[in-house]
Amino acid sequence: MNVYNSTKEEGEPILDSTEIISKKVGSTRPKISVIVTVYNTGEFLSKCLQSIVNQTIWNVMELVIINDGSTDHSSAIIKEFVKKQPERIISIHFAENQGVGNSRNVGIAQSRGDYIGFVDSDDWIANNMFEVLYTKALDGHDMVICDYFSRYEDEDLTIPEKGYAQDIFTQKQAILYAQVVPWNKLYKKELLQKIQYLNIWYEDVASTPILISLANKPAYLNIPLYYYKRSRPGSIANSSGPKVLDILRAWDRLIGHAHLNNGFKEEILFFVSKCINYYIDFKPEYADHFWEYARKHRELLSGGEYNRKAVETKEIRDLFGLFNKSTPMHATKNATKYATPKKRSLRIIQVISPVCSPVSAVDTAGTEKIVYEITQELVKRGHKVILYAPKGSKVSAKLVPFPKYFEDRHLPAFIRKTRPSKVDLIHDHTFTSIVRLRKMGIPVLPTHHLPTNKEFHDSVYVSRAARRNAGANGQVVHNGINPDEYEYSEGKDDYLLFIGRILPDKGVIHAIEVAERNNQKLIIAGPIKDEEYFRNILVPRIDKNENIHYIGAVAGKQKQDLLKRARCVLFPSIWKEPFGLVLIEAMISGTPVLALNNGAAIEVLEGFPQLVCNSIDELAHKALKESFPPPHVLREYVLNKFTTSTMVDQYITLYEQKINELKRRRGTLKRIRRRKKIKLIRRKKIKLVRRRKNLKMIRRKRPILKKKITAKRSVTKRIRTIRRSVKKRKITRRSRGTKQKRA
Repeated sequence: MNVYNSTKEEGEPILDSTEIISKKVGSTRPKISVIVTVYNTGEFLSKCLQSIVNQTIWNVMELVIINDGSTDHSSAIIKEFVKKQPERIISIHFAENQGVGNSRNVGIAQSRGDYIGFVDSDDWIANNMFEVLYTKALDGHDMVICDYFSRYEDEDLTIPEKGYAQDIFTQKQAILYAQVVPWNKLYKKELLQKIQYLNIWYEDVASTPILISLANKPAYLNIPLYYYKRSRPGSIANSSGPKVLDILRAWDRLIGHAHLNNGFKEEILFFVSKCINYYIDFKPEYADHFWEYARKHRELLSGGEYNRKAVETKEIRDLFGLFNKSTPMHATKNATKYATPKKRSLRIIQVISPVCSPVSAVDTAGTEKIVYEITQELVKRGHKVILYAPKGSKVSAKLVPFPKYFEDRHLPAFIRKTRPSKVDLIHDHTFTSIVRLRKMGIPVLPTHHLPTNKEFHDSVYVSRAARRNAGANGQVVHNGINPDEYEYSEGKDDYLLFIGRILPDKGVIHAIEVAERNNQKLIIAGPIKDEEYFRNILVPRIDKNENIHYIGAVAGKQKQDLLKRARCVLFPSIWKEPFGLVLIEAMISGTPVLALNNGAAIEVLEGFPQLVCNSIDELAHKALKESFPPPHVLREYVLNKFTTSTMVDQYITLYEQKINELKRRRGTLKRIRRRKKIKLIRRKKIKLVRRRKNLKMIRRKRPILKKKITAKRSVTKRIRTIRRSVKKRKITRRSRGTKQKRA
């Protein structure tokens, strides 16, 4: 097998790849991990996996298969391959579709190789692909890019495509002209660990330019080694819908990185300009959104030598009319064929249980915190929000405080009496879902923040684990926090931190046990909710050990300092936590978390499975010796998955679904009523027509009837006359007879 060398001089000998690899790495060779994400591609999956297993350097490779909730026979194919190569294949199964970005992050975390490649499950690769890329990478390249084939199955056509579209390869040019797809590349694992893939559509757009800018000596081989299946019916390129606007989040990430990476700032910003130009034509139904985004970032994206040259060569349009005044931005925008309608502001009621604390920016319990974040974000987006909450709550929305001695059971009647006339939806955060149980006349969306026995077909859970524990169906919307409210630090002090309510279920005693075993400093912070447990169980252990300190409930600046400076936050909860807000609060501050595998911990930390422990022994061992992920990676993980913005996006989608569902139902009722009314009108019309017909018939027969009646009357008259004359004759005869007798 020969290796392709893009810099080979004419006449230079080409060495065998096995010989090159052995010369460079000897017997202790790095390994390659190939990550395949599978979702309902059974008919192509066998070919894909077989092409990886057939690699000429399979002996230094491993295969990580992420089965992302496939519902076809893909699982059976994966099991068959795992049976044949159990030592080389890692199989990970998700119960439901989690998204490509999330699957890639899990695959990277589970992989053991020094280099990583990606293969889509309906594509396949040349038998020497990773041999060629690996050989090149061993020259000190963090990333190696190759060309690929586009395969059109319907037409039985294979066309070679460029992985990089210029003649001379440089790192700056690669940001602009390399294909953003992840699968025609081999990456050093350390490079991929510097960022997290966003769990959105177009996650490759949001990541590949950044990876190229961070890579040490990226390389390019202009030889096609990957077979990409075009015209897939379920691919993002062939799909539409609101998820198309995920590209805006991808551009946000690139612009944010451009500010941090001055060496490649101009290239990354110009890449965004190119993308905007492309997507205006690629998804014209969302063109107004792309124009609006360009206008918002006009200062960053306008001007520059890249823009000027690209406009002159007609590579891109002039977005702002700076270089070519014949096509200024406003004129092109008005000429857009398709435009998305502006979304109207919603009128939403947020309801929390009367037993909760006041809702405010001050640190509160999990439910109050989430309700505050949702309310503030909705108001910020221009929606009209009314919050029903305990007295003392402080939010930007209109507040309706509860009266004294108020209970859950009073809520439905109180809301009916006090709510405005025009409200689109009620969001029920009560622990008993009392508002959802009653007929309110408008849609009600219940969110279960704690375990409950009240389940509905439209229930919302804060994690898949909470839904699974309830044994019910429903939607999942993860809790989110506002990153601006949390301080970030990469500098850490040498102490462990437990922060939460002081209860047996929270596992405080296990945090103390870890500190005692490792002789590490532990700070315990949180309100005491079980005085007897604290006094009899915890205080004796705390008093005996000078490394363990209880500092009471914390908030504000004190809490921020504790979170951002801790070496590690312990989360040894022994009950099935529906979510665990402190997990993401710590990571957004740049602090790792070690959690017991209970409740939603494995789900919240699925990007870092090494931080989830199955026993106290494992927790203690990792607290002392674990090499934790870098702080910026932890923060970026939360920014990608658990922000207020992401949470509210999902809730707004559910709001609109509920509102539209009610509209459809009302429309159906109107149609039914209209049909009934039409039937009634038709019946009346039929009766009227029949009556008219009868009248017409009567009118037609009237002359005949008249004659008959007249004839009948004349006959009757004659009969009467005859009877009278007969009667008279009889009387006359009687009178004559009487006279004769007398005479």
